[in-house]
Amino acid sequence: MCTQRLEKYNIIGEFKNILELELDLIPFDHDLLTLEYPLGFKEMCTELDDSCLYQVSRSLMSLQSYFGFFPNIIGIGPSAAKVNKMIQRMRKEGAAHEKPLTPRIENLVLIDRRVDLISPLSTQLTYEGLIDELFGIRNNTATFPGRSFLSEEELAQQEDIKPKQILLTSNDSIYNTARDLNFNALGPFLGKKAKQISAAYNEKNDAKSLQQLKQFVSKLPHMQAERKSLEIQTAIAGLVKNKIDNRDFRHTLGIEQVLREGIEVDRINEDIEEMIYKQEPLKKVLRLLCIQCIAADGLKPKVIEFYKREILQSYGYHHLITFDRLEKCGLLYTQEKTPKKSYPILRSTLNLTVNNVNEREPNDIAYVHSGYAPLTVRLVNWMTQRSGLKYLADMVKHLPGPAFNDHQKLSTTQDRLEHSDNHTLVYFLGGCTYAEVSALRFLAQHHPNNATFTIATTKLINGNSLLDTLIEPCSKDTIPDFLT
Repeated sequence: MCTQRLEKYNIIGEFKNILELELDLIPFDHDLLTLEYPLGFKEMCTELDDSCLYQVSRSLMSLQSYFGFFPNIIGIGPSAAKVNKMIQRMRKEGAAHEKPLTPRIENLVLIDRRVDLISPLSTQLTYEGLIDELFGIRNNTATFPGRSFLSEEELAQQEDIKPKQILLTSNDSIYNTARDLNFNALGPFLGKKAKQISAAYNEKNDAKSLQQLKQFVSKLPHMQAERKSLEIQTAIAGLVKNKIDNRDFRHTLGIEQVLREGIEVDRINEDIEEMIYKQEPLKKVLRLLCIQCIAADGLKPKVIEFYKREILQSYGYHHLITFDRLEKCGLLYTQEKTPKKSYPILRSTLNLTVNNVNEREPNDIAYVHSGYAPLTVRLVNWMTQRSGLKYLADMVKHLPGPAFNDHQKLSTTQDRLEHSDNHTLVYFLGGCTYAEVSALRFLAQHHPNNATFTIATTKLINGNSLLDTLIEPCSKDTIPDFLT
């Protein structure tokens, strides 16, 4: 394609060599890598296209060329099994060129997104997760209304105020801590930080000697940067709060909680029905509908037919394609296809729903959804413990696809890691949410085996971006003439 464009503009002769830049995993943070493959989940589920999995396998082989082969490969789900086979085949094909590197990553954990579809559909309640839900984070950058970052004087002087883009990374010390907090813990944290910065500035008044004054001046750039960061994060927090204080937002959270707890999920939900009649955003409706379906281990045929009929009549018949994709992805299905009750068993055994979770000083990963623990992170917790894999065997029958624990043979010149170096790469196939990232960071701080995690994913997603790839867009070409 690039060659064709260069030929089109008659400038291809200006280049001596044209080479391909092979991009695989892109580091978004010190512990977060992404393949930036937005259609991976759709391709895997609806088109049976393994292109994404091939790119995942290539990225893993690239990592192994720098950090040594992973001694343990643990995975769950059909896509995870495919990736495992691919990297084993790639290793055999390149055996003659293997480098004798000591492994620096002990475990590779592969998780198929289909293993846990409730987590991305649920509203994230960490600070970073809410920014992504409400404003969208693209390449570590979010766009906000510019007015919120200007003083009253600046607002009076400017007429055309453009949106403001903010870079959100761990380089900002305040954001680095705030991003993983539940939003209800953010206010106290920012207030405490404001007092600390104010106290640091007041040290100037206590400086009596030249040496003390020099020390204060040396800390001044850092203090100024922190104060600027605090102003920005306070403004963003205010924008988030304005949106989540909305009655509809709170109502939606309540519906999600009831559905995740499996309460009356076997019948038509009146709240979802009302949303359809009001023609509220389709993604909002489908997120709740899919949560209900998964929590019920499939809906009764008459219930699912009712929802389909009402949605098609309210939003358009082109969404027949949308329903077909949702069914292929395991987001919407009838109980006849899943006679066993898997979700209630998983919810109970893995303690997925937690009552009275402490949001300000959490002691469980359920704080990221204010009462719901991501199933994927619960599984990672068990997978990375010595006793976990044996225990997990009882859970596999309630999850889609196979589970495996393979051990890669290392060459005689390669030394195994000592057990104390317990570093794990967790790779999400089909997307990962910021709430899951926060939960894994929390898990690393409290892991019984002192494990550390690096997180890789095909794409950072939320419920809306996941459904965006599956919802059929409305086009005039798809609307019959008699309806126009």
